[in-house]
Amino acid sequence: MSAPTARIPRRAGLGLRQPHIADFLAAAQPVAWLEVHSENHLADGGPRNAALAALRRDYPVSCHGVGLSLGSVDGLDRGHLARLRALYDWLEPGLVSEHIAWSVAEDGTYLNDLLPLPYT
Repeated sequence: MSAPTARIPRRAGLGLRQPHIADFLAAAQPVAWLEVHSENHLADGGPRNAALAALRRDYPVSCHGVGLSLGSVDGLDRGHLARLRALYDWLEPGLVSEHIAWSVAEDGTYLNDLLPLPYT
């Protein structure tokens, strides 16, 4: 992406969801920055990433991950990390965050939840 990394202002942002995109593309909205879930943008191309590329020109973007499963007993998923890296290299977000939780079972099943780490 050609736009430089934009700092996230110390003002309220908005978690960008599909229903918001048309309004943001149609006219400027009174929001200082946008947060997207990283995993929603891991695929190359497509209308969702095209919209994000357009919005990135007008709003600083923060990426928030929900699927890295940092607390997994299996360790880090290197493939997922590589896909995140490619996204962040393309998007150049002002902030990146991830839950300290686990969401993948030992057999590789994605649990679709952010489970807390045990107190050990």
